[in-house]
Amino acid sequence: MRNGRTMTLRAAVVAGTGVVMMATLTASPSAADPDATNLADAKRQVEKLSHQAEQANERYLELAHEVETARKQIRHLKADVADQKAQVEEIRSEVAGVIADQLTSSPMGTTTQLLNSDDADDFLEGLTVLQSYNATQADQLSSFEDETARLKSRTKMLKSKLAVISDAEEEMDEQQEKLDEKVAEAEALVERLTPVEREQVYGGDTQTSRDGDRPSAPKVDASGRAKAAIDFALAQLGEPYSYGAAGPSSWDCSGLTMAAYGAAGVSLPHSSSAQAGMGTSVSTSSMSPGDLVFYYSPVSHVGIYIGDGQIVHAPRPGRSVEIVSVNTMPLTGVRRVG
Repeated sequence: MRNGRTMTLRAAVVAGTGVVMMATLTASPSAADPDATNLADAKRQVEKLSHQAEQANERYLELAHEVETARKQIRHLKADVADQKAQVEEIRSEVAGVIADQLTSSPMGTTTQLLNSDDADDFLEGLTVLQSYNATQADQLSSFEDETARLKSRTKMLKSKLAVISDAEEEMDEQQEKLDEKVAEAEALVERLTPVEREQVYGGDTQTSRDGDRPSAPKVDASGRAKAAIDFALAQLGEPYSYGAAGPSSWDCSGLTMAAYGAAGVSLPHSSSAQAGMGTSVSTSSMSPGDLVFYYSPVSHVGIYIGDGQIVHAPRPGRSVEIVSVNTMPLTGVRRVG
Protein backbone atom coordinates (compact mmCIF):
# COMPACT_ATOMS: atom_id res chain seq x y z
CA MET A 1 0.00 0.00 0.00
CA ARG A 2 2.88 2.38 0.77
CA ASN A 3 4.26 2.32 -2.77
CA GLY A 4 1.08 2.01 -4.85
CA ARG A 5 0.34 5.70 -5.18
CA THR A 6 3.98 6.54 -5.72
CA MET A 7 4.27 4.18 -8.67
CA THR A 8 1.10 5.67 -10.18
CA LEU A 9 2.55 9.15 -9.86
CA ARG A 10 5.84 8.11 -11.41
CA ALA A 11 4.08 6.32 -14.26
CA ALA A 12 2.28 9.56 -15.10
CA VAL A 13 5.57 11.42 -15.14
CA VAL A 14 7.33 8.83 -17.28
CA ALA A 15 4.44 8.75 -19.75
CA GLY A 16 4.61 12.51 -20.00
CA THR A 17 8.36 12.39 -20.63
CA GLY A 18 7.88 10.04 -23.58
CA VAL A 19 5.55 12.47 -25.29
CA VAL A 20 7.87 15.37 -24.60
CA MET A 21 10.61 13.78 -26.69
CA MET A 22 8.40 14.30 -29.74
CA ALA A 23 6.62 17.52 -28.79
CA THR A 24 7.51 21.18 -28.81
CA LEU A 25 7.91 22.79 -25.42
CA THR A 26 4.58 24.62 -25.13
CA ALA A 27 2.23 24.93 -22.19
CA SER A 28 -1.52 24.66 -21.92
CA PRO A 29 -2.62 26.68 -18.85
CA SER A 30 -6.24 25.60 -19.33
CA ALA A 31 -5.23 22.01 -18.54
CA ALA A 32 -3.60 22.97 -15.26
CA ASP A 33 -5.19 23.05 -11.84
CA PRO A 34 -7.33 26.21 -11.45
CA ASP A 35 -5.25 27.23 -8.42
CA ALA A 36 -2.01 26.82 -10.36
CA THR A 37 -2.09 29.87 -12.61
CA ASN A 38 1.25 29.00 -14.17
CA LEU A 39 3.76 26.19 -14.33
CA ALA A 40 6.01 27.77 -11.71
CA ASP A 41 3.08 27.75 -9.29
CA ALA A 42 2.25 24.16 -10.23
CA LYS A 43 5.84 23.13 -9.59
CA ARG A 44 5.82 24.82 -6.19
CA GLN A 45 2.57 23.04 -5.29
CA VAL A 46 3.94 19.64 -6.32
CA GLU A 47 7.16 20.24 -4.38
CA LYS A 48 5.19 21.35 -1.31
CA LEU A 49 2.91 18.31 -1.46
CA SER A 50 5.89 16.03 -2.01
CA HIS A 51 7.65 17.49 1.03
CA GLN A 52 4.54 17.10 3.19
CA ALA A 53 4.22 13.51 2.01
CA GLU A 54 7.90 12.91 2.79
CA GLN A 55 7.39 14.29 6.30
CA ALA A 56 4.51 11.85 6.83
CA ASN A 57 6.59 9.03 5.36
CA GLU A 58 9.59 9.78 7.58
CA ARG A 59 7.38 10.09 10.67
CA TYR A 60 5.85 6.71 9.79
CA LEU A 61 9.35 5.20 9.52
CA GLU A 62 10.38 6.82 12.81
CA LEU A 63 7.37 5.30 14.54
CA ALA A 64 8.11 1.93 12.96
CA HIS A 65 11.62 2.16 14.41
CA GLU A 66 10.18 2.99 17.84
CA VAL A 67 7.84 0.02 17.64
CA GLU A 68 10.67 -2.32 16.65
CA THR A 69 12.80 -1.05 19.54
CA ALA A 70 9.89 -1.41 21.98
CA ARG A 71 9.22 -4.96 20.81
CA LYS A 72 12.85 -5.91 21.49
CA GLN A 73 12.63 -4.35 24.95
CA ILE A 74 9.40 -6.22 25.61
CA ARG A 75 11.05 -9.54 24.81
CA HIS A 76 13.75 -8.78 27.40
CA LEU A 77 11.21 -7.51 29.93
CA LYS A 78 9.08 -10.63 29.58
CA ALA A 79 12.15 -12.75 30.28
CA ASP A 80 12.99 -10.55 33.29
CA VAL A 81 9.43 -10.83 34.62
CA ALA A 82 9.52 -14.61 34.31
CA ASP A 83 12.87 -14.78 36.16
CA GLN A 84 11.62 -12.38 38.82
CA LYS A 85 8.46 -14.43 39.37
CA ALA A 86 10.56 -17.57 39.82
CA GLN A 87 12.78 -15.83 42.41
CA VAL A 88 9.77 -14.48 44.29
CA GLU A 89 8.18 -17.94 44.41
CA GLU A 90 11.44 -19.52 45.55
CA ILE A 91 11.83 -17.06 48.44
CA ARG A 92 8.13 -17.36 49.27
CA SER A 93 8.55 -21.15 49.60
CA GLU A 94 11.63 -20.76 51.80
CA VAL A 95 9.88 -18.34 54.15
CA ALA A 96 6.80 -20.55 54.30
CA GLY A 97 8.99 -23.57 55.04
CA VAL A 98 10.80 -21.83 57.87
CA ILE A 99 7.52 -20.76 59.48
CA ALA A 100 6.08 -24.25 59.14
CA ASP A 101 9.18 -25.85 60.69
CA GLN A 102 9.05 -23.41 63.56
CA LEU A 103 5.41 -24.14 64.32
CA THR A 104 5.92 -27.90 64.00
CA SER A 105 9.04 -28.18 66.15
CA SER A 106 8.11 -25.54 68.70
CA PRO A 107 4.37 -25.16 69.28
CA MET A 108 5.10 -22.90 72.23
CA GLY A 109 7.51 -20.81 70.24
CA THR A 110 11.31 -20.67 70.28
CA THR A 111 11.41 -17.53 72.41
CA THR A 112 9.10 -19.03 75.07
CA GLN A 113 11.22 -22.18 75.28
CA LEU A 114 14.37 -20.15 75.70
CA LEU A 115 12.92 -18.03 78.52
CA ASN A 116 11.85 -21.20 80.35
CA SER A 117 15.40 -22.62 80.30
CA ASP A 118 16.94 -23.19 83.79
CA ASP A 119 20.53 -23.48 82.51
CA ALA A 120 22.38 -20.18 82.02
CA ASP A 121 24.76 -21.61 79.41
CA ASP A 122 21.87 -23.11 77.47
CA PHE A 123 20.11 -19.76 77.66
CA LEU A 124 23.09 -17.78 76.30
CA GLU A 125 23.78 -20.34 73.56
CA GLY A 126 20.10 -20.40 72.66
CA LEU A 127 19.95 -16.60 72.59
CA THR A 128 22.82 -16.50 70.07
CA VAL A 129 21.14 -19.08 67.87
CA LEU A 130 17.82 -17.23 68.13
CA GLN A 131 19.43 -13.95 67.09
CA SER A 132 21.06 -15.64 64.12
CA TYR A 133 17.80 -17.35 63.23
CA ASN A 134 15.82 -14.09 63.44
CA ALA A 135 18.43 -12.32 61.32
CA THR A 136 18.10 -15.05 58.69
CA GLN A 137 14.32 -14.71 58.76
CA ALA A 138 14.60 -10.92 58.46
CA ASP A 139 16.96 -11.27 55.50
CA GLN A 140 14.62 -13.71 53.79
CA LEU A 141 11.62 -11.44 54.32
CA SER A 142 13.59 -8.40 53.13
CA SER A 143 14.73 -10.32 50.06
CA PHE A 144 11.16 -11.33 49.37
CA GLU A 145 10.00 -7.72 49.58
CA ASP A 146 12.82 -6.55 47.30
CA GLU A 147 12.16 -9.19 44.66
CA THR A 148 8.42 -8.51 44.79
CA ALA A 149 9.08 -4.79 44.26
CA ARG A 150 11.34 -5.56 41.30
CA LEU A 151 8.66 -7.79 39.83
CA LYS A 152 6.07 -5.01 40.11
CA SER A 153 8.51 -2.54 38.53
CA ARG A 154 9.27 -4.79 35.55
CA THR A 155 5.60 -5.61 35.08
CA LYS A 156 4.81 -1.88 35.05
CA MET A 157 7.56 -1.26 32.48
CA LEU A 158 6.19 -4.07 30.34
CA LYS A 159 2.70 -2.54 30.37
CA SER A 160 4.22 0.85 29.52
CA LYS A 161 6.06 -0.55 26.49
CA LEU A 162 2.89 -2.27 25.29
CA ALA A 163 1.09 1.07 25.54
CA VAL A 164 3.89 2.74 23.54
CA ILE A 165 3.42 0.22 20.76
CA SER A 166 -0.34 0.68 20.73
CA ASP A 167 -0.05 4.49 20.56
CA ALA A 168 2.69 4.35 17.92
CA GLU A 169 0.74 1.98 15.69
CA GLU A 170 -2.29 4.26 15.93
CA GLU A 171 -0.18 7.26 14.87
CA MET A 172 1.39 5.18 12.09
CA ASP A 173 -2.09 4.71 10.64
CA GLU A 174 -2.62 8.48 10.81
CA GLN A 175 0.69 9.17 9.06
CA GLN A 176 -0.14 6.60 6.37
CA GLU A 177 -3.45 8.37 5.73
CA LYS A 178 -1.65 11.72 5.55
CA LEU A 179 0.91 10.27 3.12
CA ASP A 180 -1.84 8.85 0.90
CA GLU A 181 -3.70 12.16 1.01
CA LYS A 182 -0.70 14.26 -0.04
CA VAL A 183 0.33 11.83 -2.79
CA ALA A 184 -3.26 11.80 -4.07
CA GLU A 185 -3.27 15.62 -4.18
CA ALA A 186 -0.01 15.64 -6.13
CA GLU A 187 -1.39 13.00 -8.50
CA ALA A 188 -4.52 15.03 -9.11
CA LEU A 189 -2.42 18.08 -9.92
CA VAL A 190 -0.12 16.16 -12.25
CA GLU A 191 -3.04 14.54 -14.06
CA ARG A 192 -4.40 18.00 -14.97
CA LEU A 193 -1.16 18.89 -16.73
CA THR A 194 -0.29 18.10 -20.33
CA PRO A 195 2.72 15.83 -20.94
CA VAL A 196 4.80 18.88 -21.85
CA GLU A 197 3.79 20.65 -18.63
CA ARG A 198 4.65 17.56 -16.61
CA GLU A 199 8.11 17.61 -18.10
CA GLN A 200 8.52 21.24 -17.12
CA VAL A 201 7.25 20.58 -13.57
CA TYR A 202 9.54 17.57 -13.12
CA GLY A 203 12.35 18.79 -15.34
CA GLY A 204 15.83 19.73 -14.23
CA ASP A 205 16.85 16.24 -13.16
CA THR A 206 20.33 16.66 -14.57
CA GLN A 207 21.58 13.39 -13.12
CA THR A 208 19.05 11.23 -14.96
CA SER A 209 19.87 10.15 -18.48
CA ARG A 210 16.94 10.32 -20.92
CA ASP A 211 18.06 7.21 -22.78
CA GLY A 212 17.87 5.08 -19.65
CA ASP A 213 21.62 4.78 -19.05
CA ARG A 214 22.89 5.34 -15.54
CA PRO A 215 24.58 8.73 -15.13
CA SER A 216 28.31 8.64 -14.50
CA ALA A 217 29.47 9.05 -10.89
CA PRO A 218 32.12 11.62 -9.96
CA LYS A 219 35.35 10.66 -8.25
CA VAL A 220 35.20 11.35 -4.54
CA ASP A 221 38.20 11.72 -2.24
CA ALA A 222 37.22 9.49 0.66
CA SER A 223 38.41 6.35 2.41
CA GLY A 224 37.24 3.55 4.69
CA ARG A 225 33.57 3.23 5.53
CA ALA A 226 32.78 6.70 4.21
CA LYS A 227 34.08 5.73 0.78
CA ALA A 228 32.17 2.43 0.83
CA ALA A 229 28.93 4.27 1.67
CA ILE A 230 29.50 6.94 -0.98
CA ASP A 231 30.37 4.37 -3.64
CA PHE A 232 27.16 2.49 -2.88
CA ALA A 233 25.01 5.64 -3.02
CA LEU A 234 26.60 6.85 -6.25
CA ALA A 235 26.00 3.44 -7.83
CA GLN A 236 22.25 4.13 -7.41
CA LEU A 237 22.30 7.38 -9.43
CA GLY A 238 19.33 7.50 -11.77
CA GLU A 239 17.21 5.04 -9.75
CA PRO A 240 13.71 6.30 -8.83
CA TYR A 241 12.43 7.66 -5.54
CA SER A 242 9.69 5.67 -3.82
CA TYR A 243 8.17 6.28 -0.39
CA GLY A 244 9.31 3.75 2.18
CA ALA A 245 11.73 2.05 -0.24
CA ALA A 246 15.21 0.85 0.71
CA GLY A 247 16.27 -0.80 -2.56
CA PRO A 248 17.26 -2.67 -4.45
CA SER A 249 16.01 -0.52 -7.36
CA SER A 250 14.11 2.37 -5.72
CA TRP A 251 14.73 4.46 -2.63
CA ASP A 252 13.51 7.07 -0.23
CA CYS A 253 16.03 9.40 1.39
CA SER A 254 16.72 7.47 4.60
CA GLY A 255 16.41 4.13 2.82
CA LEU A 256 19.32 5.12 0.57
CA THR A 257 21.55 6.31 3.42
CA MET A 258 20.67 3.24 5.51
CA ALA A 259 21.57 0.86 2.67
CA ALA A 260 24.71 2.82 1.77
CA TYR A 261 26.10 2.63 5.27
CA GLY A 262 24.83 -0.91 5.65
CA ALA A 263 27.13 -1.78 2.73
CA ALA A 264 29.93 -0.16 4.73
CA GLY A 265 29.19 -2.25 7.82
CA VAL A 266 27.37 0.47 9.77
CA SER A 267 23.83 -0.18 10.96
CA LEU A 268 21.40 2.75 10.67
CA PRO A 269 17.62 2.89 11.25
CA HIS A 270 15.27 3.55 8.33
CA SER A 271 14.30 7.06 9.46
CA SER A 272 16.00 10.40 8.85
CA SER A 273 15.08 11.72 12.31
CA ALA A 274 16.41 8.54 13.97
CA GLN A 275 19.60 8.73 11.91
CA ALA A 276 20.00 12.32 13.10
CA GLY A 277 20.72 10.90 16.55
CA MET A 278 23.45 8.53 15.39
CA GLY A 279 27.21 9.10 15.41
CA THR A 280 28.67 12.47 16.39
CA SER A 281 27.67 16.01 15.48
CA VAL A 282 29.84 17.87 12.96
CA SER A 283 29.80 21.57 12.10
CA THR A 284 28.96 22.54 8.54
CA SER A 285 32.43 24.06 8.21
CA SER A 286 34.02 20.70 9.10
CA MET A 287 31.99 18.43 6.82
CA SER A 288 33.86 15.56 5.21
CA PRO A 289 32.79 13.15 2.45
CA GLY A 290 30.56 10.49 3.97
CA ASP A 291 28.91 12.72 6.58
CA LEU A 292 25.12 12.54 6.78
CA VAL A 293 23.46 15.90 6.10
CA PHE A 294 19.98 16.54 7.53
CA TYR A 295 17.32 18.97 6.40
CA TYR A 296 14.23 20.76 7.73
CA SER A 297 12.99 21.12 11.30
CA PRO A 298 11.90 18.68 12.47
CA VAL A 299 14.28 16.54 10.42
CA SER A 300 12.55 14.90 7.45
CA HIS A 301 15.27 14.51 4.81
CA VAL A 302 18.84 13.22 4.66
CA GLY A 303 21.64 12.93 2.11
CA ILE A 304 25.33 11.94 2.04
CA TYR A 305 27.97 14.64 1.64
CA ILE A 306 30.42 13.81 -1.17
CA GLY A 307 32.61 16.92 -1.03
CA ASP A 308 32.81 20.07 -3.17
CA GLY A 309 29.61 21.37 -1.57
CA GLN A 310 27.48 18.51 -2.89
CA ILE A 311 25.35 15.64 -1.58
CA VAL A 312 23.95 12.50 -3.15
CA HIS A 313 20.35 11.82 -2.12
CA ALA A 314 16.98 10.36 -3.09
CA PRO A 315 14.88 13.52 -3.58
CA ARG A 316 11.13 12.94 -4.17
CA PRO A 317 8.66 11.18 -6.48
CA GLY A 318 9.19 11.97 -10.13
CA ARG A 319 12.91 12.33 -9.60
CA SER A 320 15.76 9.88 -9.18
CA VAL A 321 18.81 9.53 -6.96
CA GLU A 322 20.87 12.59 -7.81
CA ILE A 323 23.71 14.91 -6.87
CA VAL A 324 22.78 18.43 -5.78
CA SER A 325 24.21 21.33 -3.82
CA VAL A 326 24.39 20.79 -0.06
CA ASN A 327 22.42 24.03 0.34
CA THR A 328 19.52 23.01 -1.92
CA MET A 329 17.29 22.59 1.17
CA PRO A 330 17.27 24.13 4.67
CA LEU A 331 20.21 22.38 6.36
CA THR A 332 19.71 21.64 10.06
CA GLY A 333 22.51 19.24 11.04
CA VAL A 334 25.47 17.06 10.10
CA ARG A 335 26.44 13.74 11.69
CA ARG A 336 29.51 11.54 11.21
CA VAL A 337 28.61 7.86 11.53
CA GLY A 338 31.44 6.03 9.75
